[in-house]
Amino acid sequence: MRAVFFIGSLATGGAERQYAVMASALRQRGHEVLFLTMEDKAQNPDYLRLLDGIEVRVLMNRRWPGPLRLLQLLNSWRGVRRELLSFNADVIYAGLEWPDWLAARAAKGMKPRPAVVAGIRNSAPVVGWKRALPLKKLARHGGLDALVANSHIGLAVANGLGISAPLEQVIANGIDTDQFQPDLEGAGEVREEIGIPQDSPLIGHVGRLADAKDHPTLLEAFSIVAEKRSNAHFICVGHGSQERLRSLNDHVRTAGFADRFHWIPSHSNLPALYSALDMLVLSSSSEGFPNVVAEAMACETPCVVTNVGEAANIVGNFGRLAPPGDPESLAVSIKAMLDDPKPGGDARARIVEHFSISRMIETTEEMLETVIAAVDEGSD
Repeated sequence: MRAVFFIGSLATGGAERQYAVMASALRQRGHEVLFLTMEDKAQNPDYLRLLDGIEVRVLMNRRWPGPLRLLQLLNSWRGVRRELLSFNADVIYAGLEWPDWLAARAAKGMKPRPAVVAGIRNSAPVVGWKRALPLKKLARHGGLDALVANSHIGLAVANGLGISAPLEQVIANGIDTDQFQPDLEGAGEVREEIGIPQDSPLIGHVGRLADAKDHPTLLEAFSIVAEKRSNAHFICVGHGSQERLRSLNDHVRTAGFADRFHWIPSHSNLPALYSALDMLVLSSSSEGFPNVVAEAMACETPCVVTNVGEAANIVGNFGRLAPPGDPESLAVSIKAMLDDPKPGGDARARIVEHFSISRMIETTEEMLETVIAAVDEGSD
């Protein structure tokens, strides 16, 4: 097949990495692949390495200023169509709101027409025109041959907005279990680097400083646990605005456990970081497929998660749940996990069996071939 993968950018993010992984794997399986992005801002070098040997084209080399930006977005489908025609694409697999609509609009009326697959990577409530407008247009005008989500709730949210397709499927994200595996030596180095005693419980959170991650609930739960566990340390890993960071640190100081709280914007060795934790906590108010949970479990790190998106399905019987937005319940689950940790090896086995990259690639390849065949049959 000749497949175009289309996403907003190759900046650091879960969806961006997953699309790069899929494109790279399909090329290795002998398919012709083109990678198309709307912009080239802050391209992650790791993702570019994954795409080595695949041409990466950028739709918009610069943003138009002010209100002209909307005009630029609405008309950029013409650039997508040019790329589809020049590549002679069999299918375009888009991801996130604007690429999903632009792909459907670009393919409309083409002869022969490539199959159009929209990727749903978010289950959060739709707010703001930048997300709402392309979704409304997609619901109104259709044009999709397949709708693929990485979570059941994400698919349900899309359907609730009126977005549908002849083929609808949930394909879970794939985790590189060769990369994400226990690293005990690295774990010790992480603790030493941050200044955490090797025998102290370390409870961590990994995720950008954004509303959906619900840091206020996380920190309130941490403060409850800190009162009961005087030797426990807590770490947050993630980048965000200075305003959010100040608010986070103010909360910790007010709660009185600043001497045991550690914040770092990022870490270069996530497997070592996960391995250093006694547990990972997901406090999100909404999620699609939280990669950090599956990555931590692949490193044999127990997880406590809020019951959002696919989190409960990922942890299965090897984690603990709490309702979103409830710091007391989250603290209870954290303390229960400290008292009775789930077996780490079994948690890793669950990820290897159900959420591996190979499983995601095989399912994606089969889906794309199915939708291409359906479009070809319909055009006869």
